[in-house]
Amino acid sequence: MISSFDPGALLGASYQLPGGARVRLRMVAPSDSPRILGLLEACGLSGHELVAGRLLRFDPRRRAVVCATMLIDGAEAMVGVGAIELDRHERQPTCPAPLVVHPAAPDGLQAMLAGALVGRAHALARGRAA
Repeated sequence: MISSFDPGALLGASYQLPGGARVRLRMVAPSDSPRILGLLEACGLSGHELVAGRLLRFDPRRRAVVCATMLIDGAEAMVGVGAIELDRHERQPTCPAPLVVHPAAPDGLQAMLAGALVGRAHALARGRAA
């Protein structure tokens, strides 16, 4: 079950996972293209160029795309990325799709990233309803 998540996480703050590892959640930027391609390739996704293109080019009024990064050997590495559709007519946002997490990522990252996306969608839906 995906719990709600503080949408403030999308401002670039870092969070500690249950195992102690720290990750940073933030909105995806166009400069993330090489990192997203590397992550998708590491996960063995076929057609990863098309998936990366969809994650990088989106209408922020209709879709939220968030990535998770962490320091590995002193450099920022992308360890997860996910997207969620934002339908202004829908009260309960759907599950994130796609949601990609590096096979070597720390435990709990997938749940944290999914929770951040759902939390962001809920926060935007509340804002639109007001």
